[in-house]
Amino acid sequence: MLGYIIYGDGPKKPELGEKRLPGGTFVSLRMGTKGPFAARRALRGAKKLREAGVRNAVFPVDFPYTAQFIRQGICPVDPLPLRRTLAAPLARRRLEERGISPAKAVIAISAERAVREVIEAAKALAMSYRYVLLSVKRGGEDFARSLRREYGISLLLRPSAEQMDRADALLLFSPRTDLALDNPILFTLYPGGEAGRGCLPLPLPAALAEQLEPNCSREQLAAALCTLGGLTPEMLLAEIS
Repeated sequence: MLGYIIYGDGPKKPELGEKRLPGGTFVSLRMGTKGPFAARRALRGAKKLREAGVRNAVFPVDFPYTAQFIRQGICPVDPLPLRRTLAAPLARRRLEERGISPAKAVIAISAERAVREVIEAAKALAMSYRYVLLSVKRGGEDFARSLRREYGISLLLRPSAEQMDRADALLLFSPRTDLALDNPILFTLYPGGEAGRGCLPLPLPAALAEQLEPNCSREQLAAALCTLGGLTPEMLLAEIS
């Protein structure tokens, strides 16, 4: 059960309802912003969502009571897993747009550990590109051996910072302070990474965006609708220019 918080001109008391959108239906919570007891109303609203079975919700941008909701067990939908899912196919598209052939393109991937999302991205790119560099502190050797055994594909492990700086595309699953981060294609796929040049966008179809409140978090909603099955990664990729 996913929630949808509407924060703005609204009732004095938080009201539960239903938000129907193309691709998904949410338990909605409508809250007003005016009055001296707004924080108290927010707490009541969080409890109502929790009692309705909601554990994740689409929060408004710059919502001032997020911490209260988290303490009640209601967390914002996290767009990061969706960004990570889209990173490999979008990197492939960007390389094709630049006319860099699979035999010449160099793609670097860096992470703390070879977790599932890192492995999936590295595998998808290594199946198409000759030069894939993988920098991880743990798990890289086992993954590289399995890739070589099953598909005859080799990865370059433990690349130097200089090699990664020269890569045509760089996918960062954790921060790196030793890299220049001026690669032609750069995706920063870690918490806080959405604030800089490497942010992977999550635009919604225009017809859907027109139905939303101005302060609705489009990125959280994109992730929520993918969870509900109303949007697919392929549909989102089609919206990215």
